[in-house]
Amino acid sequence: MRMLAGAMLLALAIPAMAQNGDDPVQWVDPMIGTDGDGHVFPGATLPFGMVQLSPSNTRDGWKWTSGYHYSDTVIDGFAHTHISGAGLGALGDILLMPTRVAGTAAGALDRPGSGYRSRFSHNRERAQAGYYRVHLDDADVDVELTTTLRTGFHRYRFNGAADRYVVIDPIHAVGDDHALEAGLEVVSDREIRGWRRTVGSSAGRRTVYFVARFSQPFVAAQLTETDRPVAGVQGEGAARRAYVRFGKDVGQVEVAVAISHASAEGALANFRAEAEGKDFDTVRRAAQGAWSRRLSAIRIDEPDPSKKRVFYTAGYHAAIAPNLVSDVTGDYRVEGRVLRSAIPQFSNFSNWDTYRAVHPLLTIVDPDQAGSIVASMVSRHRDAGLVLPSWEAVGHDNRVMIGYPIVSIIADAVIKGLPGVDPASAYAAIRASAFDRTKHSNVYDLNGMDGYLRYGFVPADVASSVSKTTEQNYEDWTIGQVAAKLGRTADAELFATRATGWRQLFDPASGWLLPRLADGRPAPMRRDDWGDFNRHYVSGNIWAYSAYTPHDMAAAIRLHGGRAAYGDWLDRIFRDTTPIGGEQHVDLSGFVGRYGHGDEPGHQMPYLFNLAGQPGRTQYYVNRVLREMYSDRPGGLVNNDDLGQMSAWYVFSTLGLYPVAPGDLTYQIGAPYHRRATVTLPGGRRFTIEADGLSPRNIYVRSATLNGQTLTKSYLTHAQLLAGGTLRFVMGDTPSRWGTGAADSSLGAFDDKAPVPIVQRAPWAPYDPVDDPRFAVTRDVTLQAAGRTIRTTRDSGEPTGQSPRYTTPVRIDRDTVLRAAAFDARGRSTTLERHYVRSLLKGSAPGFPRIAVAEDGIGYGAKDGAMLIDGITGGPAYGDRKWTGRVGDMTATIDLGRARPARTLTIGYLDDAMNGILPPRRIEVLAGDDPDHMVPIGQHALGPWRGVVQKVERIAIPLPGRPYRYYRVAATAGGDMPPSLKAPGKPAWLFLDEINLQ
Repeated sequence: MRMLAGAMLLALAIPAMAQNGDDPVQWVDPMIGTDGDGHVFPGATLPFGMVQLSPSNTRDGWKWTSGYHYSDTVIDGFAHTHISGAGLGALGDILLMPTRVAGTAAGALDRPGSGYRSRFSHNRERAQAGYYRVHLDDADVDVELTTTLRTGFHRYRFNGAADRYVVIDPIHAVGDDHALEAGLEVVSDREIRGWRRTVGSSAGRRTVYFVARFSQPFVAAQLTETDRPVAGVQGEGAARRAYVRFGKDVGQVEVAVAISHASAEGALANFRAEAEGKDFDTVRRAAQGAWSRRLSAIRIDEPDPSKKRVFYTAGYHAAIAPNLVSDVTGDYRVEGRVLRSAIPQFSNFSNWDTYRAVHPLLTIVDPDQAGSIVASMVSRHRDAGLVLPSWEAVGHDNRVMIGYPIVSIIADAVIKGLPGVDPASAYAAIRASAFDRTKHSNVYDLNGMDGYLRYGFVPADVASSVSKTTEQNYEDWTIGQVAAKLGRTADAELFATRATGWRQLFDPASGWLLPRLADGRPAPMRRDDWGDFNRHYVSGNIWAYSAYTPHDMAAAIRLHGGRAAYGDWLDRIFRDTTPIGGEQHVDLSGFVGRYGHGDEPGHQMPYLFNLAGQPGRTQYYVNRVLREMYSDRPGGLVNNDDLGQMSAWYVFSTLGLYPVAPGDLTYQIGAPYHRRATVTLPGGRRFTIEADGLSPRNIYVRSATLNGQTLTKSYLTHAQLLAGGTLRFVMGDTPSRWGTGAADSSLGAFDDKAPVPIVQRAPWAPYDPVDDPRFAVTRDVTLQAAGRTIRTTRDSGEPTGQSPRYTTPVRIDRDTVLRAAAFDARGRSTTLERHYVRSLLKGSAPGFPRIAVAEDGIGYGAKDGAMLIDGITGGPAYGDRKWTGRVGDMTATIDLGRARPARTLTIGYLDDAMNGILPPRRIEVLAGDDPDHMVPIGQHALGPWRGVVQKVERIAIPLPGRPYRYYRVAATAGGDMPPSLKAPGKPAWLFLDEINLQ
């Protein structure tokens, strides 16, 4: 009973009901963002609900991460879970589909009508907040959808006299979710229950349970396995589905489907609490009423209907996630364990995106809900004993992104005193994250914490090192803010120091933050090619990350030479159109110059002009982004909405406010976009923003008052906002002197040209000036370490202060693992670890060895295969840019320049089925003195695929030792993806790296 009451409070904890007449629900268009790369779904859901009931299909690819894309002409059915606007695809649980075809075969995508799939037209499709409907052309069925928190409600209207069937398909999945097994039970002539087990890189290994109850009795039910009928009314299998048949006199059928991520009992409890005795129209009214109350938290006075649609739809998108994952019993699943909680539990934490604006917005309009979400985050550490998740999908931390951004959300909640958040538990959780060495990104390489904890920055031998440094510096600053509030003085000083590590990456000549190696040297990097940018910055975004110092802006301004110089440097980014070679990352889009609004790390950039005393530039660029990057069309978002972050940026920015550094209790003032906006605050207080003289030309602030008092500051505090009142602007068509005074920014008056301390915190690591670790016969390894004492070990553990001191070059004549560290009064450096190997690829004639790959279509790595023999070995993350990959077989021929005998060939491959990468089935080695006439000399058969893992395997293939000039490696790809994995039947990727001959 206590749990049910908590769930009811969750549903009701939203602002007061909208006034009659201009209900914001009528302005919400969930189709906005379904085209292009917006990645949102159009179906029905409740604010932060467990169920997202939406049309879904099995198309694979970047545009279908939500299960739907506006370019679709075919619907597979209606599934109960989807992720809104993400850069990853997952879920799509428990699909139902009305059809006129007996059976459970979906049919071919290119032949609608060959199964239960059906064509549809946008002309007969409608989406609203909490409601969706569509006409299925092939089935001639009208479908309507709505939801409660944990239950989806369907209504099917069968037209004409053809047979009436409904398919229940628990195998359907979106993105990288792969259904392994499903079970179904026909309980009665109205009810079916079941479950499915899945595995995926985004949502992990999990089981979803459901209860489906129809409003009309069906006359027959049939279970299938791989679309073939099976006997009985219950059973399980790898491809278990079912279909039911209704009598021809049945014109309309409703079905309610409750789900649970914890248990079958939970699904039934959810059904009884939320669906028992309810009909479709009752639930639809309640759903739209909930959205009306939620969206009425911020009301705008805006004559332009297009702007109203964009605004209220943005508010809608910003309130879809995080999503409830606990049952009415309090049970929920996290990392494979079922736990019970006295508070509602949430997941789908896209923290790297949403800490910037989604969560700060929620702290204003609904601090109770914000606190409830944060309390569930904290419970991951306190109750589940886990390190806080990086990017959590339905209880699984997929670690797809970088840093530990969840600490910003929790820290902001503690600093603002949100209800339900225990400061001591919260601090313990966020502090633990700052020392964790285990959460490595599946896409962006290792977290680099060893170097980060020693130097304050992530060394550049780790991918995305600059991005990890700046993000983690900010996150450390937020932890320090909480430590200071709690009176933990030593920690406050520790994290304040850690937050300044980015300064060591600052390049005075360019103003960029550039990658630096652990040995202190700058990493080699081209500045005119996306390849190097993508190696060192998430999405290749050097511009955003060079400006990502929101917590340390006084130092940034000083390093650039003062306020004016910083503002001019920032402005050049917005005006820079210099072409860049190579392949641009898909996430970087929505350009104003080199500012890419489609990539979240830059969202603070237009507001940084305020801190440089140039608010007119903030007003200009924010207005440009609002006008150019958002519209009320299906393609109205310039990139994926990322669980509401793009939308929350819009809501904040149209109000004329933005939280540049959540945790500092200030909002930078831009300029209002609507003539009047009213924020309803807790306790019934209101904060109103008015814009006198606002027009398409009058976008600049000439003056401002707060509650009738002159306001010259270019920022507003959280306390001022929560107190309520009126912020009134007078607008003009040119920039003014408003907010430009030295004391007007949130930094206050400070010497903007004072020197900035940049501290080297540990001795630089040793390095070998020769990058390639291979050698021909012997090698003298020379180490350097900026004059510090170097100590080494060979084929043993980490160097200590008692290890042999390096004084002369180390002679190596066999394969050797050499480790070295530098020591001085500050302590020790990170460890240089290199595996030196003998290789026939060294000591060749000038211009050799050469390599050629026979096949086209190299999708990762150098097109000519050069990275296969460059001496740099790939790690477990396919995105570390050290691998060579293609779809299908790969054949590489190495020319040594002259005949040389080899006794062993070594090669590595990546096994990462969740990302579509399978091991090779066979690797064959051929050799000869004529590339057109080569003979087999060795092989390695890997046998059948052994299941889902993510690992690197390196194998050694014995060779006869006869001299040959040419050696060829022919790797036979793993073939098509297995039926249990996405996309079944699609050819798998083959990733190889580092061929060596010995």
